Parts: sequence; structure tokens; C-alpha cells
Amino acid sequence: QEIADRTQAQPLTVLTRPDCKAVVVTGLQLDDFDREMWDLVLAKSQIVFARTSPQQKLEIVENLQRRGEIVAVTGDGVNDSPALKEANVGCAMGIVGSDVAKEAADIIL
Repeated sequence: QEIADRTQAQPLTVLTRPDCKAVVVTGLQLDDFDREMWDLVLAKSQIVFARTSPQQKLEIVENLQRRGEIVAVTGDGVNDSPALKEANVGCAMGIVGSDVAKEAADIIL
């Protein structure tokens, strides 16, 4: 949200404009996404997802993979483990990461 506030990001309605190449999406906005909105957002070349829940992280991974993307996810908590496991490459944090996250990940940093 801070990034969106700082850059005075436009509402998601600008997604249909061809000159809109970047978008910041908050977890609150993700709650209302349907497949069409996911496709509009994921078609952008620069995407920032901010303040997302563990379930939303998993939804991000699944929707990117649905579009044929290779997805890497970083995480350190137990709640991150579903997204770490589902991603093509899951990266857990070594020192501060939970054991569950490390077990779900492909790489431990």
C-alpha cells in the first residue's frame, strides 16, 4: 500500500489502457479479482503485489502458472509453505525461516 500511496498509483480501472505498463495491486484489491481481472493484471510487464495474505500468495502463483509463467516465491513462515510448495522454485529463508517453510522450499537461502 505504501508503494501505491507514494507513487499515486491509478485505480485498477486503468488496466485497459494500452499505455499502462505497470500496476501495484494490494491484497484488499485481490479479494475482488475474477479471471478477467487476473488476466488484465498479469498481462502487464511490471507488477507489484503488496500486503498479500498467504492464501493470496498461493492464488498469485496459481494464476501465473495458469498463464504458462515460471514462478519463484520467497517465504519464511509456516503460512508461506503452500505458495513455496506450489511455485516452480520455492526459496525459504535459512536463518529466520520456519522448518515447515524450509521443507516446502526447493532452495534455502
